[in-house]
Amino acid sequence: MMDIEQWSEEFVPVVNHLSDNASFDDGNGGVMFETYGEEVYYVLETMKEKPNNVWTYVDGKGGTYIISGFHYVNRIGYFITEKSFDRPTEVRVSTDDREFADNNR
Repeated sequence: MMDIEQWSEEFVPVVNHLSDNASFDDGNGGVMFETYGEEVYYVLETMKEKPNNVWTYVDGKGGTYIISGFHYVNRIGYFITEKSFDRPTEVRVSTDDREFADNNR
């Protein structure tokens, strides 16, 4: 398991070009895609070409996590990264990281 900073550096999430108010904005634009409408359709289209570049932000037991792949259960949002994963990966989003995300919703 890695933290969100390690994940961001290793996999490089892309900016959500479909929303000016996307969450997880580090000053360069938000990187989370919503679970509905145009944004989730974009994520699904990306899945066809690059399935190992899609991640799901989920609310799980003991906190929130970013997990590799496209998932429905307990989903909060999705991410698309520049670099693909080659193994199942789970990212623990700490309380500080969650505060950052909540402030940018």
